[in-house]
Amino acid sequence: MAITAIASAAVSAVGTISAGKAQADAAEFNAQIAQQQAERERQIAEREAADFRRREGRVLAASRARRAGSGVTSQGSPLLVDEVTAAEIELGAQNILVGGATSATRLQQQAALDRSRARSAKTGAFLDAGSTLLTTAGQTNFNNFFEPET
Repeated sequence: MAITAIASAAVSAVGTISAGKAQADAAEFNAQIAQQQAERERQIAEREAADFRRREGRVLAASRARRAGSGVTSQGSPLLVDEVTAAEIELGAQNILVGGATSATRLQQQAALDRSRARSAKTGAFLDAGSTLLTTAGQTNFNNFFEPET
């Protein structure tokens, strides 16, 4: 009877550890995916900001060319308008970058949470397995197990 209980507890403990490892592996995989997505968000934001600068820079250049073609000099008010427009273009590009950084930070936080879940799953599995073994040991009458039958 005691041998069966001990064997059953051992199998249960191994199953608990195996399930905990599977949960930990899944959480670690999710963490890796979130980390990759964070990097991708940064790259996308950088590309979109560069595209925005190029696109809006062309609009600014076309405006300057039209003014020059009509004989307006780039002094005084036209220069001030160009400076304000260039600043607005850069502000727009920075907003795109901040949006990407915010998304990336959120994903990195998710990755950290997933890694924490992975560690907790491993630790919890070992604690549950140990508890199963100790509970079974406590419920088994070891005095009868080690003494020969008479």
